[in-house]
Amino acid sequence: MLSIADIDLKYVKHYLRIEEEFEDDDQEILMFIQIAIAHLKNVCGLNDIEFDNANTLIPALLILISEMYEYRSAQINSNSKANPIIERYINANRKFL
Repeated sequence: MLSIADIDLKYVKHYLRIEEEFEDDDQEILMFIQIAIAHLKNVCGLNDIEFDNANTLIPALLILISEMYEYRSAQINSNSKANPIIERYINANRKFL
């Protein structure tokens, strides 16, 4: 079974359909992985151990990484909304205090 720990550079490049030999974007992809993990931990209120066990967040993690890689922009359209699929996975794992 796939776990959060399996989401590494090699896995993400395969998910994004990037040839493993193409290394030009590796540092950027690694940064996107780190940012997506930090974001999900923060919005869900999960510590490292809880996050490592939150395998239902894998789709949200991959979607976030994919969107960051695809759009590579800090500019957001004024009519854009949060991705409802990501929100569904986040809400299922969010700790409500």
